[in-house]
Amino acid sequence: MSTERTLSIRRFRTGSIFRIVAAGCFFCLVPLCILMGILALFGLDTLSWNNQPIHGWRGFFAAPFIGLFVAAVFTAFGGVGLSVGLWLYSKFRPLSLRALVDGESSDAA
Repeated sequence: MSTERTLSIRRFRTGSIFRIVAAGCFFCLVPLCILMGILALFGLDTLSWNNQPIHGWRGFFAAPFIGLFVAAVFTAFGGVGLSVGLWLYSKFRPLSLRALVDGESSDAA
């Protein structure tokens, strides 16, 4: 059973921020690009590289790689931006987060 707790965080580690941003980007953008690759398989102009549309099987096979590339770029820029922003925020006050914690805590053992 999960319980809700409020955590007061003074500062996030940069690696944690990048992990969260990467998980969000990769689990969102790669499936979206795969869907666009399926649509490109049927001849739609959903994918392009160097301003050239990619159609057919080439678009279908290129879609996951385009998704990985786009997610990596978004992770790099978003992670840096969030890290700087949260670092500046931590200079003024701690961050309060509400989290769902699983039933048994590890310190009880």
